[in-house]
Amino acid sequence: MMNAGRAIVEVLKAERVRAVFGIPGGHTLPIYDALYDTPEIRHILVRHEQVAANMAAAYAQLTGEPGVCCATAGPGATNLVSGIAEAFVGALPIVILAGRGPAMTSHKGASQEIAQELMFRPITKWSIRVDRADILIDILRQAFTVARSGKPGPVLVDMPRDLLVQEISFDNYRPVGKPPGSRGDPQGLRAAVAALSRAERPLLIAGGGVIAAGAYAELRQLAERLGAPVATTLAGRGSLPDDHHLAAGGLGHHRTSLTKRLLPEADVVLGLGCRFEDQETNWTPTYLPDPAACYIQVDIDPAEIGRSIVPQIGIVGDIKLVLRDMLDLLQAAAPGAAPTSAQPRLQQLARDKEQLESEARRMASPDQRPIHPLRVLREAREVFPRETSVAIDVGVLAQGMGGAYPYFKIFEPRSCIVPSSFYGMGFAASGLPVAKLVYPDRPALGFVGDGSFQMISNVLPVAAECGLPVTWCILDDHALGSIWDGQRNAFKGRFIATTFTVQPDFAQIAHACQCHGEKVENPAQIRPALERARAANARGVPAVIDFIVAKERLAGSVEFFAKR
Repeated sequence: MMNAGRAIVEVLKAERVRAVFGIPGGHTLPIYDALYDTPEIRHILVRHEQVAANMAAAYAQLTGEPGVCCATAGPGATNLVSGIAEAFVGALPIVILAGRGPAMTSHKGASQEIAQELMFRPITKWSIRVDRADILIDILRQAFTVARSGKPGPVLVDMPRDLLVQEISFDNYRPVGKPPGSRGDPQGLRAAVAALSRAERPLLIAGGGVIAAGAYAELRQLAERLGAPVATTLAGRGSLPDDHHLAAGGLGHHRTSLTKRLLPEADVVLGLGCRFEDQETNWTPTYLPDPAACYIQVDIDPAEIGRSIVPQIGIVGDIKLVLRDMLDLLQAAAPGAAPTSAQPRLQQLARDKEQLESEARRMASPDQRPIHPLRVLREAREVFPRETSVAIDVGVLAQGMGGAYPYFKIFEPRSCIVPSSFYGMGFAASGLPVAKLVYPDRPALGFVGDGSFQMISNVLPVAAECGLPVTWCILDDHALGSIWDGQRNAFKGRFIATTFTVQPDFAQIAHACQCHGEKVENPAQIRPALERARAANARGVPAVIDFIVAKERLAGSVEFFAKR
């Protein structure tokens, strides 16, 4: 027998949870008391619960395993909402342990009492209030099952504090582990392979579902087998290395002249775990596959099939297994490498990519002040090694440039913390320290706008206290850049509430939080500052570099937002 708080921690151990993100409160103290004797589970003490949710989501994004966050009743739980919504939209598995008032005072207007399970229901796969200690362990096992299964996502387990001190039995707990994947419908698979075999201009689009399924090798094999370029969504970056000869770049907001040509000319488009959401399509025909093209959609979630674009062929299944079956069918029908007919197209792809590289080098080369943001991105890519974990926050600079190929290249799967289409400001930047928990031997680097960083700068003492040495690069244009653009384009430059006339000294804030901090205005100091940040990280010290940058925009961003 043990108290329920201790049993919860035993479940976490059995499920191989490595970290819990949260802030203790009076309603969750029995859980924390059990963590005191559990050194194999590290607790990360955040300064605001939103960061706990963001860190749990970042953990899930980097590992594929459920992140766990813990919050006390009322305001503690409500502070989680934005980060949990981000995880829900982004299909990231999280288990939320939320305390609440004693069961004996329920519905009596007790302190911090709110129907938390109802509030979280629209942004979780499952939200449950547990009022009996004897079923708590079964509920927790089910929570891990639901979070991991099918399309992953967050789960809330809401527990009264008097339940947590009750004695319960805990024996023979069997951990959930990763559920087995499901194969696609054989008829759909055969139809898809037939269409791909006939295609003259196939295009693959790798979304976050490729990352979630761990289908990187299969994606690469299929692309090489077909001689097909691969475009990626923001969530799919890293599924194919950006220096692979078939890597073609992004869509929508991240579209380049290359993908602007490849998507409409494709006669067969294979969408793998991608949703063609707002930032990828602009809901505009010129950002979509040609209506005459055969669109094949593969997704683990039946509800996603045809949600944005109705496919000619829809396949529900685990993308890794679906791609394996496609490769087997292709090999059985026609053994061998890519068709020779693909060669002229691949030669054109190589020329177009070299032109993009040349344009990127040209844009990043001037010694202008304020600094061109691309200069920061390009030099950061040269200073930080290939395996670096990267956080790309929202915004026209951090995401619009840092999230776009070829301006900042990504080479490894599960190396990126990126927002979903919920696009919470500060989400990725506040999750960045988790990269050092997951990959302690890899450097970790984040790009964030000054508006977003002001929302989550309380993460600095967390990183310093927990010994998580990462580097934040603030792309500081003294504005809420995306909204400033909207006022310029749609409201004839009637700017209001989008520029900062009082701007914090981010370097001094970093120093106050026992982090390395610098402000860089001279482009000649970009590389030395980045190297000093890496040296600080090597000593175990987090770093903040405040780069004063110009309001420059990529052509793709300008074109995208002009159509909104």
